[in-house]
Amino acid sequence: MNTDSAKFTNKRLVLWLLSPLGVLFVVGGTVLAFNQKDAPAWFQVIGSLAAVITALVVANKQARDTAQARRSKDDVVFRLVCGVAERAAAVSSLLFQNFDTIQSDDKAARVEIMTTVEEQLLAMRGINPVDLPLPDMVEPFLVIRGALEQSVVMARLLSDTGMIDRFRCATALSMNSQAIHVAARKLSGMRLA
Repeated sequence: MNTDSAKFTNKRLVLWLLSPLGVLFVVGGTVLAFNQKDAPAWFQVIGSLAAVITALVVANKQARDTAQARRSKDDVVFRLVCGVAERAAAVSSLLFQNFDTIQSDDKAARVEIMTTVEEQLLAMRGINPVDLPLPDMVEPFLVIRGALEQSVVMARLLSDTGMIDRFRCATALSMNSQAIHVAARKLSGMRLA
């Protein structure tokens, strides 16, 4: 709902709620003209109705504001998770493409690659799946995080010891990279309601 239609709806609501008050004022004024001893009771009725109407209007506004704040938060979290997922896909490709570099004697290159991958893993761990705005986001998010964690473990073993089955490691890195790309596409294809 855009703001113009919301304002129009709010005005209609206020007018709808205030119209009984106007009727009460007219009726109350007529009664006062003929019977002044009932005046305090009429003022009490009018005041009570005004308080109830004010409470309804305030509660309605607070509910709309709370819903808008929730939608804004969900949008921010959604964009954050999609961005982290895209970077995880890029990092998993980097790891697979630099398979030989990870095993090389070039320590600086190995450290740079591993630092980039581990930074991305930390970003993934910093997001709590419970806070995701859509329940359907949890599974692909966990797939990405799990595959990235496994890839980091394999890359560390390959980098540090070199005493790992190269073919098995390359296969795991390739499969994890594919799984991360598929899950990242699935996340980016989702839409908030």
